[in-house]
Amino acid sequence: MVIKPKILFMCVANSCRSQIAEVLGRHYLGHEFDVYSAGSKPTQPNPHALKALNSCGYNTSTLFSKS
Repeated sequence: MVIKPKILFMCVANSCRSQIAEVLGRHYLGHEFDVYSAGSKPTQPNPHALKALNSCGYNTSTLFSKS
């Protein structure tokens, strides 16, 4: 079993930028790294960020804000 290094994208709300970074990180680096995002005061994912990711073909069904 290979243990992959971890990447964490952290911000305050975990609603937009860190969510986008997590999706892109998993897409481009997921074979080499475990990619996560979190927030110090998480809120709901930004609907505009989800719409932008979906319009580019990324799956957002499993995204939620985490602390």
